Amino acid sequence: MKYFCYVFVGVLSLIVIGACAIGDNRNQTTLLEQRASSRELDKQIDILAEQIISNLDVQKTHKIAIIEFANLEGNVTDLGKYLAEELTTRLFRTGRFLIIERQLIKKMMGEQKLSATGLIDAKTASKFGQILGVDALTTGTIADLNTSVKINARLIAVETGSVFAVASVKAPMNKEVEILLGKKPGAALSSDAGRFDGTWDAFLVCPQHKDGALGYSYQFIAHVKDGVFHGQYGTTGIAPFLTFDGEINPDGNAIITATGLTGDSKYNVSNMKKNTPYSFHIDASFAGSRGTGKRIEHRICNLTFVKR
Repeated sequence: MKYFCYVFVGVLSLIVIGACAIGDNRNQTTLLEQRASSRELDKQIDILAEQIISNLDVQKTHKIAIIEFANLEGNVTDLGKYLAEELTTRLFRTGRFLIIERQLIKKMMGEQKLSATGLIDAKTASKFGQILGVDALTTGTIADLNTSVKINARLIAVETGSVFAVASVKAPMNKEVEILLGKKPGAALSSDAGRFDGTWDAFLVCPQHKDGALGYSYQFIAHVKDGVFHGQYGTTGIAPFLTFDGEINPDGNAIITATGLTGDSKYNVSNMKKNTPYSFHIDASFAGSRGTGKRIEHRICNLTFVKR
């Protein structure tokens, strides 16, 4: 009888261990699938950015505005916003283009009562481009083909209002794309405050300031739990040091507050002394496994977030 009990317990243990292993394997498979989906979309955006950069270089156009992409009905989804953010980041990183900030574009559109969609005609493009003081606009459309999405980009010359180049890619329809398009299961996730939970790699880049303050860059790790964002650069109380705190809304938008101590004065605006307490805010936007942000006060700084 004791022997039977030992055997039973042993078998039960193996079943439990096996079930746990299966569960772990399934979780790992899901995680790998999510990462593969994200990489595939990023790969296609990289290709699109390369096409756009090549066309801009040929035309020797360097001051541009990137407008959110619309679907064929003229509506802007999260995917259209995500494309605009990602293209802005990729073009900015080349160091060859002056990109107008997204928030300024929205503000100008509102003031001029212009349509905030990718379906911009020649007259609107010319007027809008002149207001922003750019040479060209980059915008486009997204076509839902059920099993894939076709992304078409157009480069419009402000002076003439005509299209001088086009670019296009096709990305497979996967869970991430469905979420960004607002399709099921994305519709169910759109109200989930915890959908951005996890560990994020964050990169802060501040170019040289007009008053002579040198540029610098930071890399730090951030954690999101139930939509609450917290990250830290450096050691608490030892300059340079920054903490980043905020809350990501279900739609992916967030205002993050950075608080800390300044480092070497040569990197600080107005030659602020080392160890001086300071703070600023970041206007951020998250979609899928990526995010971008811009510092609001004092100087231009750009942030990129990548979920692990």
